[in-house]
Amino acid sequence: MSDISRRNFMKNAVVGAAAVTSLGLLAGCSPKQEEPAQANADTAMGDDTMSATANVLDPKTMPDAATASNFNVVEESATTVGTTLDNLKTAITGETGATTKYAAWAKVAEKAGYDHIARLFNCTSDAEKIHIELEYKLAQKLEPGYQKPEPPEVPEHTVDLNLIAGANGEIYETSDMYPSFIKVAQEEGNNEALQVFTRAKLAEAYHAERYLDAYNTIDTPTDDKYYLCPICGYIHKGENFTACPICLAPKSSFTEY
Repeated sequence: MSDISRRNFMKNAVVGAAAVTSLGLLAGCSPKQEEPAQANADTAMGDDTMSATANVLDPKTMPDAATASNFNVVEESATTVGTTLDNLKTAITGETGATTKYAAWAKVAEKAGYDHIARLFNCTSDAEKIHIELEYKLAQKLEPGYQKPEPPEVPEHTVDLNLIAGANGEIYETSDMYPSFIKVAQEEGNNEALQVFTRAKLAEAYHAERYLDAYNTIDTPTDDKYYLCPICGYIHKGENFTACPICLAPKSSFTEY
């Protein structure tokens, strides 16, 4: 390219850029068509109200094992099923392992700097203690001399693997162990055990959901609080609820983590 051609090329490029810049400035300075302020406010208020209403958990009825559609036992069940007393003992042993693991894993998360995950593990550990006490009370009624098992040794992995292990354990309990025990309680006509197993089964599903959420957002710390239902062990994340969806206990009775 000759010097003359190069100069012409550069001149045209500069002129073109200046024209684009001027148009942009003019467009930015031109007056905009204003929308009525009240209409905007009404729309915003309407959207916010609808969004808030849609997102608040406000349960009115309790799930029932006799009518709900998510109480089937998984195929190729890994659960050894016995009498309701046997099943209570098995559940207590499983929950004792769970509460012990979660308490230990809370310390792992805290040490690694994951305060929000440590709070979740502590909350879930306490939720399993609720299940243990309910099941232990029934087991003692059927076998007065029965004593709780000793806590197991707990392997301490990385935070992400602990969350996955926790989720897998909760999924097993909600899809296999408790549905199997519920079926026996129904057959034996033990309504107390039926209610305890049902509430525990439903709570474990929410525990698994909380763990998977924490796993998927592990590097996005949150200030959201976790709330534990003292009746059934349900855990809610955030403020947007009025009562427990499992037992209908009011929000005011929940423990904050």
